[in-house]
Amino acid sequence: MKDLWPICLGIYRQLYKEATPSADFDELMRTGVTKQKDFFMRYCLDDDRQAAIIGEHCKKHNLNRLQRSQVDGEIWLGSSPSGIAPESIKTASVN
Repeated sequence: MKDLWPICLGIYRQLYKEATPSADFDELMRTGVTKQKDFFMRYCLDDDRQAAIIGEHCKKHNLNRLQRSQVDGEIWLGSSPSGIAPESIKTASVN
């Protein structure tokens, strides 16, 4: 997975740039925000768009099926932005 980390980092950068609110992933890492519990829940990007971004990066780097699976696992189970807007989470928890 170590050799795939630069690809994952590029994906995280684009995900957070397109998220609401937009963020600089490098800055989040530099300032320690990424070490905070559930920090990614403060950012939202539609799951379909996230999947498209992941696919674009995997295609660009000609990843095989195993590599694609490893990148998918890192992104989806890692720190990708929430696919649910924060206000939707608050509303759902009240009902």
